Amino acid sequence: MTGSQSTGQARHDRHVRSLRNSSAALLAVATAVVVTGCSSHGDALPKDYGHQWMSQMSSQLAGDFGGGGGQLALGDDNPKQATLGVELQQDLEGPYDVLAVCRSTKTVHVSLHAFTAKKDGNGESSTLREHLGDADIHCGATTRIPIDVPTGRAGIAIDASTNDRSGRALFDSFIVARGDKA
Repeated sequence: MTGSQSTGQARHDRHVRSLRNSSAALLAVATAVVVTGCSSHGDALPKDYGHQWMSQMSSQLAGDFGGGGGQLALGDDNPKQATLGVELQQDLEGPYDVLAVCRSTKTVHVSLHAFTAKKDGNGESSTLREHLGDADIHCGATTRIPIDVPTGRAGIAIDASTNDRSGRALFDSFIVARGDKA
């Protein structure tokens, strides 16, 4: 009886140690998940978020005909997509390429339109739009979108959108002469 009682006690002690080790491991994993989850999604973006990347893109891709970009943001009119709009007030006419890049998301959709301007009170308002082109930009690579701007247009509107609502998506674009190297 003594042998079986000590064998039972030994099994019980091993079981308790096993439970303690499992509980400690589970607690460590749970703590890591909670800390990681809170820190990665709850961090606010730095004040100058994307500034360095935008500067780098400008130095590498900028042409003589303007461009624009920035951080895509959620708007009141469409809470399912983050968007960005750029209006370039340049008198362009003929064939050009738009070089488009993005980061911090998978894909950004770009639509390009020409617009005219008309007097509106003390200033001018733009009347859109003639569709010039569109493309899905796969982030991490530069995409070239050929456009032909009709005569007499006041400028080009570049609209970017993504389904990524994280607030981290960045987009930049540059208008270059057709065929210029990126």
